[in-house]
Amino acid sequence: MIKGDKMPQARFDLDSYSTRVLDVVKGKYGLKSRQEALKKFVEIHGEEYAQMRIEERVLAELDATNKLHLDTHGFSAMSDDELDELLGL
Repeated sequence: MIKGDKMPQARFDLDSYSTRVLDVVKGKYGLKSRQEALKKFVEIHGEEYAQMRIEERVLAELDATNKLHLDTHGFSAMSDDELDELLGL
């Protein structure tokens, strides 16, 4: 969860199949509750339906880290031959 986001509360009934699926997810990942299992299931399969929100702060930190790295080490493109050698091809 992103800090500052409100956690909406939901209460709903599950059919027996949904309960079994959540119980399997719960067991597979060693989770303590069906609530955690539902969150894990959404984490795994949610990208199929909606992209996760990326905070501007995180993007700014990535840009700053990238700039620092480039300033420190510079940039040099690797040739195809160098890449093949690195990968052992």
